[in-house]
Amino acid sequence: MHSMNIPINKLWQLEVLGISSPTETKKEKGDLDFNDKMKILPGGRYEVELPWKYDSKNLPSNKELVWKRGIFFGLSESIPGLGKIEHVPDFELNRECHYLSRRPVIKLDNQTTKIRPVFDASASRRGNPSLNECLFKEINLIELIPDILDRFRMYPIGISANIEKAFLMLSVAPKDRDFLRFFYPCNDVELIYRHCRIVFGVSLRPFLLNATIMHLLENCTEFYDVVQKLKCSFYVDNCLTGVHDVSEAENFIEKAKLIMSKGCSNLRGWESNVECRHASKHSGNTSVLGIIWNLDEDTMKCKIDFEILSCETKITKRFILSTVQKFYDPLSMLTPSTLLPKLILQDL
Repeated sequence: MHSMNIPINKLWQLEVLGISSPTETKKEKGDLDFNDKMKILPGGRYEVELPWKYDSKNLPSNKELVWKRGIFFGLSESIPGLGKIEHVPDFELNRECHYLSRRPVIKLDNQTTKIRPVFDASASRRGNPSLNECLFKEINLIELIPDILDRFRMYPIGISANIEKAFLMLSVAPKDRDFLRFFYPCNDVELIYRHCRIVFGVSLRPFLLNATIMHLLENCTEFYDVVQKLKCSFYVDNCLTGVHDVSEAENFIEKAKLIMSKGCSNLRGWESNVECRHASKHSGNTSVLGIIWNLDEDTMKCKIDFEILSCETKITKRFILSTVQKFYDPLSMLTPSTLLPKLILQDL
């Protein structure tokens, strides 16, 4: 497993993992026609079916596994009565189903949600598939990032925004909700609930959101120019694009918000490198798709966290490789700097 004869250039192929999709994934993307698996509910909200790859009867309930993992963690977001989850009535308890375990993700520095429940759709018992394994493979969206950033850099005025609670805008089809069950602790009694929204932990969440956004834009008959710009500006729930002048920026923001509102989506958090109506321009840096954007200077840079070295630090091939791989650089801005350690590794 740890052969020293492996060509060093094989290591650089790690840089495109998740960017260059395998042929199988490309084929699945063509086979997965999602238009017949979604519908628009009254009010504009989208309802989606889970894209099953296998017969759902192959999926075990995982009820015992969830109990063993422990389920005593309250929900900070999914509160009964808000339409995000629903109680499973007694006469439906014996239906074919699947239970999800959960754990808390704690981020005390968050301004809003400090504790977020994460559901494990990849959990499985030996010899049995997980929920994620029974769904079509996640379609690669990471390859969109370099193109979006390149188009963003073409314009003198940059604009960024995001969809408020984007995944809560997607309803799950009733026939699939029993595969998103979980235990809800209430007064020392474990009630059984199921999700009505796409839950965090299902690997296809980004693809499902992207598919509904594209469906919304494809069926929009107004504001053609704005629609075309939006089609190539979304990465999951982030919108990043640019315009030529302030009046165009204000016009784009107004129409983009109107278009997305038709799908019950609120485009918010508008930021720009110029002062304009609807978008804020604050001093300092903001983050766009993992890249630091300085709004004052209108410059972009990568996040770099160098490790402080001491005289006792032992420089090894492993150390050099791990240091180079720490950089998130979708635009290859750091290539002149990262090339040298790669050349050094080849000569070691």
